[in-house]
Amino acid sequence: MVGVKSSRSWIIYSLLRIGLFAAVLALLLFLDVTPWLAAIIAAVVGLCVTYIFFRKPREAVVRSFYEYRTSGSKDVDADSEDDVLDSTPAAPPAQAAQPSERERGSQPDAEQQGRDAR
Repeated sequence: MVGVKSSRSWIIYSLLRIGLFAAVLALLLFLDVTPWLAAIIAAVVGLCVTYIFFRKPREAVVRSFYEYRTSGSKDVDADSEDDVLDSTPAAPPAQAAQPSERERGSQPDAEQQGRDAR
């Protein structure tokens, strides 16, 4: 039942933030503010208002996040994948292949030209 309560707090807080953003954005667009500027202002106002006035829902979300991160339950599948990856030896770095004369074309490189000049 704890998971249902925490997911409910995430949904409520997210809807509050999205709703506030949408309301401020609609008001600014109604006042003929440039759309990209209205979006930025609405995001900042929405962030500030939810941070100041919606303390309880924010703390519920943070608490559920903290409980999730500090809980003793682990993802067994992810742990087994990590163990396999940790036990596999690292592959040696690939050697840079020198292009053959055919791949380089008929143009001799500067070193070859220097040998030919001697």
